Amino acid sequence: MKRRSVILFFVIPFLGVLVFFALASVLAQSDLKRRTEALVRGQLAATSGILGTTVAHFLGDGRPPEEALEAILSEEDLYFVALLDADKKVLAWSSRYEGYLPISLQEVREGASGIIDSPAGKFLSVVSALTAADGRRYLLSVGYALGGMEEMIAQSRRSSYLIGGFILLAGALFFRGLFQLQTRYVTKAREAETERMEKERFREISAFTSGVAHEIKNPLNSLALVFELLGRKVPPEAKGDVNLGKDQVRTIARIVDRFSRVVKNVLPDVKPLLLDDVVRQAAESLAAEVPEAASRLVIEPAPGVRLAGDRELLVQALLNVLKNALEASPDAPVRARGGRIGKNAGIWIRDEGPGLPADALGRVFEPFYTTKEKGMGIGLYLTKRIIEAQGGTIAVRSGDRQGTEFRIELPGA
Repeated sequence: MKRRSVILFFVIPFLGVLVFFALASVLAQSDLKRRTEALVRGQLAATSGILGTTVAHFLGDGRPPEEALEAILSEEDLYFVALLDADKKVLAWSSRYEGYLPISLQEVREGASGIIDSPAGKFLSVVSALTAADGRRYLLSVGYALGGMEEMIAQSRRSSYLIGGFILLAGALFFRGLFQLQTRYVTKAREAETERMEKERFREISAFTSGVAHEIKNPLNSLALVFELLGRKVPPEAKGDVNLGKDQVRTIARIVDRFSRVVKNVLPDVKPLLLDDVVRQAAESLAAEVPEAASRLVIEPAPGVRLAGDRELLVQALLNVLKNALEASPDAPVRARGGRIGKNAGIWIRDEGPGLPADALGRVFEPFYTTKEKGMGIGLYLTKRIIEAQGGTIAVRSGDRQGTEFRIELPGA
């Protein structure tokens, strides 16, 4: 799935759901506040009427207004109370605001109610009318605290924020995982396509190489037989030329054999091995093939490191890498060292040559690709196939004038 498709079909709908949730939360809180205020207004209006009846009773008994208010001051949510006559003259009052009565005489009328903001919070002001036993009319203004309602709304708001944050976090984790899966999918798809193309190319190379090897070997065998017969019949002064022909035939035969080995399937016989034994045997094979260069090989032992692999194939693979390293740095030593990489075994082979150009780093393991004047580009390709057939990996890093290092990792034993 492309990144654009992920954004189009997943990210945008998720953001839309998040925005919808935020709007729904705001509207729900607003509706909750409106409904709660309406409910509180109705309940407190009824409570105010009951308190007014109590005050009217005491006033009818001839008690002064101050004593009449004392009967209702025990209400915990009562912030202030004021008793006014029909002309809105304050007869008595009590307030928790240190001598301050938070009412407006212009707004005091029968049945009036409203929410007042104050430093101590919000409270509801309700005005009710009452009639004493002597027929006189009064107005009772009371203020009730709305701390409980505000706390309930604040709790609802915090819950909305918490749920929204949880949804956002879950969405972020989901999309992170989705992008990781998408990235892995794209990477695996590219690797699979690369592997498919490599296998297709290998099949083409195999068919071509097998056909060429078959067509060359038959006349090559006949040519070798002719040179053998000529060696018996030619005069002594011509034997040097005949021997040179024999050598050339053997050289062609070796080249054909190397190409044939490339196209064969690598079937390793995996056994527990000591890393130092494999490196030492590869060094001995190198000394037998290139005696003058083997003295420049410096081996750093790694005692006790074990691996699982095919001894002969690994020796052949290391020999190819060592020969390339020695050819790349003819005047400097080549270092080979082993060690552990977690539970696996590692081999590092480094030369002090001029290094590989940037375009060659990605192609150094391709078949028939080489940067040398004399070379067929088979050695490193065959090495990679041998290492990978045994569950290992091989990588190369190089820099301008900084030499080249091959890193081989093989399963431990």
